Amino acid sequence: MKFEWKVVIMALICSLAFMLVFTYGCSLGQKTLYAYQVGIYKEADNKDQKLKELKDMGIKGYTYMKNDQYYVLSMISEQKEDIEKHAAQVKGIMKTYTVPSSMTTQMLLDNLSQGDVS
Repeated sequence: MKFEWKVVIMALICSLAFMLVFTYGCSLGQKTLYAYQVGIYKEADNKDQKLKELKDMGIKGYTYMKNDQYYVLSMISEQKEDIEKHAAQVKGIMKTYTVPSSMTTQMLLDNLSQGDVS
């Protein structure tokens, strides 16, 4: 085999290896969190009523404030299937967040309130 062909083959192999490392290696320090949003309220009383409604259903609710509005979440999970099952109980929308693997639920809520997560 000619030297030039060996160089071309090695370049292709290295390119594929680097592509895999950068594509999958960069995502190793991240995880996906799924949140189920069930309301956005201007008034704290309405937010509290929704949280009480969730509690009466046996669901722990989460809330955060952003831009003078209260956001109410009924579930946060790393498992999309859990959220999909939960959607049968409660009307809302699923949100997806890619976050550092060390992020906790409270950290996610704090970041959402500051607008640091998209």
